[in-house]
Amino acid sequence: MNPILRKTVKVKNLLYICFICFLFASCSKENLYEFKDLTSERDYIYMVKLYAQDTTKSMEFSIEKSQTNGYDQVVTQPYSFGTTGNERSYTAEFAVKAYKKNGVLVTPRENIKGVIITLYEVRSANILRNMVYQHTSDIAETIYVGYDFETGERLIEFPEN
Repeated sequence: MNPILRKTVKVKNLLYICFICFLFASCSKENLYEFKDLTSERDYIYMVKLYAQDTTKSMEFSIEKSQTNGYDQVVTQPYSFGTTGNERSYTAEFAVKAYKKNGVLVTPRENIKGVIITLYEVRSANILRNMVYQHTSDIAETIYVGYDFETGERLIEFPEN
């Protein structure tokens, strides 16, 4: 066999071995074995109800749901909403698991006079029951309402826009 070809084959084999070692090393990161399966945790619903200042105009607002995942990281999901007018209120629901901290950040943008945020436990047959708590705000400013399932603490914050 040609010596140059022999070196090329050895280099290719060495590259393959290095690549396989890299794959094994990347799969053994610290969080790989610290994952908590949340399927056995109870389900809860945040019900967010916003009320219009003027029912002839449209409402605009955004909601960001946050919850702790199985890797103990807080993950957020943003949603933007708007209505077409002629509505007194708008209701949105967001499901979370009963694990560590979670909540909703509501940011009113236009024509909002108040917000009611309720946390319910979901029981069999997806029936909403057992209200954990409810927060009512009659001012149109950004509000975060959450719950810490480890401590049982209600979280209510008014972050600046």
